[in-house]
Amino acid sequence: MWQKISATFFRGLITLLPLLITIWLLFFFYNFLDGILGNIISVFLGHHIPGLGFALIIALILFVGAIAPHFIGERLIKWGDQMMSKVPLVKSIYSSVKQVNDVLFMERDSAAFNRACLVEYPRKGIWSVGFVTSDAAAEIESKAGQHKMINVFVANTPTPATGFLIVVPSSEVQLLDMKIDDAFKYVISGGVLKPKG
Repeated sequence: MWQKISATFFRGLITLLPLLITIWLLFFFYNFLDGILGNIISVFLGHHIPGLGFALIIALILFVGAIAPHFIGERLIKWGDQMMSKVPLVKSIYSSVKQVNDVLFMERDSAAFNRACLVEYPRKGIWSVGFVTSDAAAEIESKAGQHKMINVFVANTPTPATGFLIVVPSSEVQLLDMKIDDAFKYVISGGVLKPKG
């Protein structure tokens, strides 16, 4: 009887797990975003207004997104970066987070990751999904004695912001037809989310 109850319980848990994790993540992000400005506002108002900090953060994000492409926005962002890079403890954290952000979003949008590919890494016979970033530097090709080499970023699972840059002869790189986003999902999910087609 207990085995039947436990089996039913785990079946229900597994079925509901994606929904529960989604609700938990939404709840976590809501509380996190609401707390950033909500705590500051409550100091001035004398009491906490639920959701006000969240609404102001969303408005701030939309505002920054609207002005970022323009001249004034670019100047303000550059000034903010310079200010953050002068604070002793903050600069190391901020610069690391900014580099990860640039790799994941800004550089991908500007086609820094040209194609998804397969490379034999970390040894022959084992294939890894990688991302072609550019042609290798001339000095590297010269020192390696290769005519044509390609820079390939091999991302880690499940954190694609970290990984390895490997320089591979172009003849050993197998280009994939899958989209960059599909390849990222494939890597992040550990191969669970497979591209269609």
